[in-house]
Amino acid sequence: MILRNTGHWPIPLLCALFIALLSGTSLAQPVGIIAGLSIPTPSADFRQLGTFPSCCPRFTDGTGSGYQFGGWYERSLTGPLSLTTRLMLSYDAVSFSFDERSYVADLRDTPRVVPAVFRHQLSCTQAQIVLEPLLALGFAGSGSVLLGPRLGVPITSTFTQSETLAKPTEFGSFLNGGRVWISNSGDIPSTPSLSIALSGALRWGLNLTSSGSIVMLPELSFSYALTPVSQGAQWYAHAIRLSVSLGWRSTSIEQPSAPAKPEAPSPPPIVARGAGTSLAPPKISLTVLGLNDDGTTTPDPVLNRREMFVRTLHPMLGNVYFDAGSWQIPKRYERGIERANRDTLTLSPLEALHGEISIIVARMKARPKAKLRIGGMTSNTPQDQGAILARRRAEAVRDKLIELGIDSERIEIISGMSLFPATRAADSSQRLLAIEENQRVEISCTDFAVMAPITLGMTDVTVQPRRIRILDTVTSGALTEVSAKVRVDDRLLPVERTVKAQSGSEDVDITSLVAPSRSSSLEVQIQAKDTAGQSSIRKVAVPISQQSVEKWRTERSGDVLIERYGLVLFEFNNAGLGDQHRKIIDIIRSRITPQTTVSILGMTDVLGSDDYNIDLSQRRAKEVARVLGVTSVTVDGRGESAPQFPNDLPEGRASNRTVVIELKTKVP
Repeated sequence: MILRNTGHWPIPLLCALFIALLSGTSLAQPVGIIAGLSIPTPSADFRQLGTFPSCCPRFTDGTGSGYQFGGWYERSLTGPLSLTTRLMLSYDAVSFSFDERSYVADLRDTPRVVPAVFRHQLSCTQAQIVLEPLLALGFAGSGSVLLGPRLGVPITSTFTQSETLAKPTEFGSFLNGGRVWISNSGDIPSTPSLSIALSGALRWGLNLTSSGSIVMLPELSFSYALTPVSQGAQWYAHAIRLSVSLGWRSTSIEQPSAPAKPEAPSPPPIVARGAGTSLAPPKISLTVLGLNDDGTTTPDPVLNRREMFVRTLHPMLGNVYFDAGSWQIPKRYERGIERANRDTLTLSPLEALHGEISIIVARMKARPKAKLRIGGMTSNTPQDQGAILARRRAEAVRDKLIELGIDSERIEIISGMSLFPATRAADSSQRLLAIEENQRVEISCTDFAVMAPITLGMTDVTVQPRRIRILDTVTSGALTEVSAKVRVDDRLLPVERTVKAQSGSEDVDITSLVAPSRSSSLEVQIQAKDTAGQSSIRKVAVPISQQSVEKWRTERSGDVLIERYGLVLFEFNNAGLGDQHRKIIDIIRSRITPQTTVSILGMTDVLGSDDYNIDLSQRRAKEVARVLGVTSVTVDGRGESAPQFPNDLPEGRASNRTVVIELKTKVP
C-alpha cells in the first residue's frame, strides 16, 4: 500500500481551495459535518489492470460498499440558489467475480472431458480526499437539488486478484500443480492523480431547534465518474450514496437587499444587407447502407462488433530447431520461453510453439516422478553434421531445462545416428526446407501429461457488416470541393470522392476502424464548398453494437453444439498414429453422442507435390477416422492449402502435419 499524497500537488490544492471558498463565510451561513454510506455501482469491462497477468475474459459487474465523512459549509448566492462546498474522506471497497464455464480433461482410467468452472476474482479498495463544490437549488421550502463536480485525490489504492479452479472439486490442476493459477496483489496501477466525477443529490432539511439554528439534512446522491480508476482499464467508479448532514448557523440572518431595477434592454442592432447577396450554401443529402457479404444492402444498419475469448487445445510438438552448424538455442525460443513464463493462456499458437520448454518445466515440477528423454539430430550436410554437434544440441536443451529448475537426474540424453525419422525433399527446390527440419532436438517424457496438449486463449474480433455503402447528393451552383470521411473515436478513414460529381456512391471496408474500438457509434461525414467560400457539412452516426462471447473450443450455431480439435500431429510423410495420439483420440471419442456428426480435415506442410500432399492428408484423415471408430464421418484432405502455421519456419511446417476433428452435436 502506498500513500498517494507524497510528492503530489492535488491534496494541498484541494485543501487550499476549500479554505479559500470558506473565507468570508459568516455565521449566518450554515456550516456542519456530513457522514454517509455508499453503494458502488461500477461501470466496468476490462481484462486486467496494467501489466498484471489475467486470464479473465472480462470483469464487468462489481459489488461493494463504502463510507464518507467530512465537513461542509453553504453560502447563499441569489434567491433560492446557493453554493454548498464539502471536504471529505471517502473509502470504497469493490469486488468483481467472473465464473468462466469451461472443460477439463480427466485422464484417470477412462479419458473424458468434463465441465469445469474457472473462478476469476478481483477485490479493490480506494481511499480519497474529496472536494465537492455543488450548486444547490431550493424548492418547496426545505428541499433542494444539488449538482456539481466531485474531485478526488487517491490516498491508497490496492487490489488482490486470483484465478482458481472451482469445479470439479475432486480432480484437476493448473500447470503449477495447484488449483490456484493467478494470485496478484499490490497497488492499482496507473491511478490518476485527480479523479473527476459529476455529482447530483436530492436533500431535505429538518429543523432540530425551534429557532432553526441546528438542522439535519438527509440526502440521496449519485456520482458519475468521468475518469477511470486505472488508466487503460474500462472501469469507472460510479456510486450511490445515502448521507446525513448536521449543520448549524446564527439565527440573526441579514435581510437581503432589494434587487436592482433591471435596465431596459437595448434595441437589436440593425444589419444592413448588401446589394450582392451570395448564393445559398451547398445542400447535402446523405444515406448510409450496410453492405452484406452476399452483396445485398441493409438500410439503417447497426454494426455488430463481436469479441470472442476463445480457448482451444493445441498439440505439444516437443521439438527445438537450430541454425546450420550451431548448437545455440535460437533467439525466437528464448523469447518464447520468457513470454510463456509470464502467462500461458494468452499465448498465440506460434508463441506456444516457441515457449514449449517453459511449459514442460512447469508440468515437470508438478509431476516429480516424470523423466525426460532428449535426442539431437543434424541435417548431415557439410555445414551441419556429426554426432558431436547432435549431442551438443541436446545438451543445450538439457542445460536450459536445468536453468529453469529441472534436476539433471530427471533428464536423459540419448545418442545415435538415426534417432528420429529424417525429413526428405521430394525435389531439389525444397531441399533447404528439409535440411532445416533435420537440425533439431526432440523431447519426450515418460508421463503423457507432460507432453499433453496446451490450453491456449485469444481474443477474436469480428465485425458485421464489414462494409458500408455511402450514398450522397450535393446541390450547388458552383462546387470547388467535396470530401468524405469515416470516423471512429479519433481515427479517420479518408474516402475518395470526386469534386465534379453531384452525387457519389462509395463502398468502404470499416473493419480496421471498428475492430480495435469499443465506441458506440461510427460517424460518416460529407463536406462541400462552393466558389463563394461557403461550406456545408452533413453527418450520419451509425450505431455499433458491442457483443462479448466467451467460449472454450466450442461455439453454438442454432441448435447445434460445434467442437473443433486440432490435436493430432504426424511425422514427416507419415499417416500413422502413435500411442500419445491415441490417448488424445480417446478424449475426443468421449465427447461423441448418438446425436453427433463427425468431420475430419487432414492437412500437410508444403514439402512434396500438391497432388501427393492431398493424398497424404486424406490418408491421415482416414486413419484418424478408423481409430476414432465412428460410422458416420465426413473425411476430407486439404493438403497444403490451409496451413495453420507459417511454412517458412521448420516448427511451423511440423505443426501443419495435422488433422482437425469437428464434432457437431444437436442440443435441445
